[in-house]
Amino acid sequence: MSTGSSPTISDISIINWNTAEAKPVASGLERTLCSEGLCGSKTLTVHQRTVLPGRQLDVSARDDYHLVYVIEAAKAGVISFNGKSHAAEEGAGVLLAPGETARFESSGAALELLHMVTPKPPAAVESGLPGGPGYFFNRKTLRPLSDASGGRVRRFCAESTVRLLDGARLTPTNAIQAGEMHYHEGGSSPYHRHVGTAANPGGASHCYITFKGRGVVEVGDTTQELGPGTLVYFPPGIPHRLRAHGGPLDYFELQAWRSFKTDVLSEEPLGLKWYYDPVTPDAARVEWDQS
Repeated sequence: MSTGSSPTISDISIINWNTAEAKPVASGLERTLCSEGLCGSKTLTVHQRTVLPGRQLDVSARDDYHLVYVIEAAKAGVISFNGKSHAAEEGAGVLLAPGETARFESSGAALELLHMVTPKPPAAVESGLPGGPGYFFNRKTLRPLSDASGGRVRRFCAESTVRLLDGARLTPTNAIQAGEMHYHEGGSSPYHRHVGTAANPGGASHCYITFKGRGVVEVGDTTQELGPGTLVYFPPGIPHRLRAHGGPLDYFELQAWRSFKTDVLSEEPLGLKWYYDPVTPDAARVEWDQS
């Protein structure tokens, strides 16, 4: 941690899964990228898992929420959830509510997964949401959103305020907010910070996990370049900005629990405005209501 009054890169945790210890497990390999012991995260644990060819990963949510996301699948495997089978392809996965289970089976090629776990939040964080059931998702079922600058696109796979085309809520819990992010070349977030709320005074555990391309994370007057396979953990209240560097950037972003306030610290008129991508070319843009 930095000792001065201004935040710096030393106030965040940066973990490269390419060099993290790979623990042999029944399904293949397990790398722990974020936990309270590794990065101080109190409400989020993140694993990167490799399910080797011909093996399977059984996930039982028990008392927690689990989000499992397929990072890469050279050949689609199978996701079994709630009595149905789905293709385990890039961008697919499941959100499991407490008590639910799922199976991820590889076929002729390994499955590379993100496995995120967060405890069941208190009633004040849920704010009347039912908490379940969980669901399967893929890129065909999720609605893309674009920011007002045109530099960023996101697909939430878990977010309680996102509405599907039929008006239904995507996610029945505030346990976790998570999704894919794509920055076009030159794309950037505002300089911002996330702080706690009355329901969640300790603030959310917040991570970026890079997949493809390169980025630069900024904290105060310091920066750090990020390559593929890097997890960045931001303690609550630490201001930051992420930029694509030298081309487009693909990464995964998550917060747990989903009860926080965002302060935009840079003087950017576009701020954090996001819009659902139009279903037809001539349709008007609809702003995502984050309240």
